[in-house]
Amino acid sequence: MKRICLFVLLVAISAISQAQSDDKSLSAPRLKVGVVLGGGGAKGAAHIGALKYLEEMGIPVDYVAGTSMGSIIGGFYALGYSPDELTQLIASMDWSEYIGNKIDRSMMSEEMRQRNSTMILHVPFGHESFIDQSPNSTFISQLPSAYVNNSSLINLFNDLCVGYQEEMDFNDMPIPFACVATDMVTGDEVVLRHGSVPTAMRASMAIPGVFSPVVIGDKVLVDGGLVNNFPADVLREMGADIIIGVEVTSNKDVTPADLKSLPQVFTRLLTNTTNAKRAENRKKCDVHIVPDISGFGMLSFTPDAIDTLVNRGYKRASDFHKQLQDIKKSVDASAGHPVSKTLKAPHAKNISIDPAFIGTITINNADDRESRWLVRKGHLKVGRPYSQADIENAMKIFRGTGCFDEITYQIKESDSLRSDGFLSDAYDLTINMEPAKPHVFGMGVRYDTEEGAALLLDVGLNEKKFNGSKLNLCTKLSYSPKVNLTYTYSRSGLANFHLAFDYRNEHFRTTDIYADNLINLHYRQRKISAYFSQFHLLDLCIVAGASYTSTVFDNVSMEGSILDTLWLEPTKFVTPFVNVKFDNLDDAYFAKHGLFANLNSNYYWDSKKGENNNFDLSFAVQYHWTPNDGRMTFIPQVYGRFFNNETYLYGLRHKCGGEVAGRHFDSQMPFVGINYVEAFGNTPSLLTIARLDMRYNFYGKHYLTAIYNTILTDMVSHGAGLKYSYNSFLGPISLTAQWTNLYESRFSMYFSFGYTF
Repeated sequence: MKRICLFVLLVAISAISQAQSDDKSLSAPRLKVGVVLGGGGAKGAAHIGALKYLEEMGIPVDYVAGTSMGSIIGGFYALGYSPDELTQLIASMDWSEYIGNKIDRSMMSEEMRQRNSTMILHVPFGHESFIDQSPNSTFISQLPSAYVNNSSLINLFNDLCVGYQEEMDFNDMPIPFACVATDMVTGDEVVLRHGSVPTAMRASMAIPGVFSPVVIGDKVLVDGGLVNNFPADVLREMGADIIIGVEVTSNKDVTPADLKSLPQVFTRLLTNTTNAKRAENRKKCDVHIVPDISGFGMLSFTPDAIDTLVNRGYKRASDFHKQLQDIKKSVDASAGHPVSKTLKAPHAKNISIDPAFIGTITINNADDRESRWLVRKGHLKVGRPYSQADIENAMKIFRGTGCFDEITYQIKESDSLRSDGFLSDAYDLTINMEPAKPHVFGMGVRYDTEEGAALLLDVGLNEKKFNGSKLNLCTKLSYSPKVNLTYTYSRSGLANFHLAFDYRNEHFRTTDIYADNLINLHYRQRKISAYFSQFHLLDLCIVAGASYTSTVFDNVSMEGSILDTLWLEPTKFVTPFVNVKFDNLDDAYFAKHGLFANLNSNYYWDSKKGENNNFDLSFAVQYHWTPNDGRMTFIPQVYGRFFNNETYLYGLRHKCGGEVAGRHFDSQMPFVGINYVEAFGNTPSLLTIARLDMRYNFYGKHYLTAIYNTILTDMVSHGAGLKYSYNSFLGPISLTAQWTNLYESRFSMYFSFGYTF
């Protein structure tokens, strides 16, 4: 009987224990916390401070959702980056490079440098403009959809997302993540919870007109702030029980004075169009944190601004200490133990601090010859570790060719096996090249007091193709018009071949050879050239070939002065030539560092007289030095030309004058103080000009330059000037007060606006 009672007791205890165990298994899981981060451009740095305070409070974040800048901060946080890492990342980024679509001048080909330094507009277009009459194929319809394309930002995000670049479910990230974009086709909200993480973040912040849209499937995605700038509702759908929201919008009343700039207007537009949705989502938040972002805008990406915004986000979150403490207690109680931040997957690899060992390199949309050339020029090689800076440097070189619209890359863990059968620890680098539209139209404008107004028009057919035949027509419409038609054949790894025709109709002022007064001269010149040049070399440009030139001067006579027509007789020359140019200046007009050196040699053979004893060698050297990268830049310069014989021909004589080298004659040297062409009557063997500019950047884009130059001949002549310049987006605006003692003391003024061409 006792045994039976004992058995019944044991069964009862077991049943009670099992029931308690079943009750535990059926009890509700612990409360899940979600964080929603709103859009706001640079103001989104305040999100980082709020996240930092949440971590210090020990609050686990189980889900993250964001829009625009909130998707970037939230996405990187969901990839495992700590608030301190995020602060360093955001503050150290050169946002002007990503927002301004900037390419360092040192990375540009000679052709691209020439375009950027002469034209205010250069627009690529395709064959459709010629052969397709549909509305979507006109020249206007082929203009870019935005100021900034995808490549720079996608590459930046890819650098920080190594390990999470391939198609995936965002629930498998270290912290489950979602972001919001807007479908431009339907106008609908699109919640991105799977696919490529970098692409999703890029789509969520694609401000229309600023950043190009992102195409995913049949959707054309732009900034999610157009439909849902504070997606707390998305967190509810993901499974969040508690929602903490951080919003970086201003609560103050808006006045007309607050709507003067494009970022201010766009921010207000987003606010107005999403007010109802935002109000609903605010109600879903258990804690709603709105940091003080006064004094900052969407583009306040300076390191000081980022630090201030992070601190303000932290401070504002600390004001909710009691509410956050209650959330922490509730989460711990629901779990039955203290809960801390945990990551479901490894932290994303950041190759800016942890280089990736590259096992393979694949370039898409380029043939084998082009791929080999690109890899070599980009200083890439398999079997070596590469950091973000190394790979970005290669991408800039590729973009600098001007032949590709978008260049993006991905770094993925290799699937290949080592010889021992284990997976390789190397990474595969895949570079995707999107060829640019082949043709380009360019335009430049200029006005100066020496020549008047000028318009530059340029059309290049196949100019943006990497290889093959190209044709360029460039014309300058002014008082001294010029036309250039050039055929080019390019082949990667080999020299370019050019066949060119030039026509110029020059009107200029010069000193009378017999009297001290200014007269007007005019000549017409036709030139046919055949020459070779380098293929996309950086800094160094080498050109060699020959030309046939025919020049005709008009007979000029003025009261009190008659020019001997022998000096201005027509000439016909066959001229072999070599030009070597080195240029690593960091800016074409306001360089702070770098060297410019040019060496040009011509051998003149007079086809009319059969003489071939004329030879010249001209050179120019400029060095830019800015101590401590400050405001003052010193620019020592030397110009010179050697001619082997004294000549009576005006076109071959040494010449100087004006601020623009080679303005009226290829060999013309600049000289501040002379606003005309000074030709030397008895040609010395060597004419040299020494010059020193001291340029001071006294405020923003405003510069003041003191200039002194001297002509080193038997009779030393001096010139000096004081120049004010403003670096406008249409080109430099300059006013120079200048003086020279050549012949007699003379003061003059020179004004110019626009790029030089």
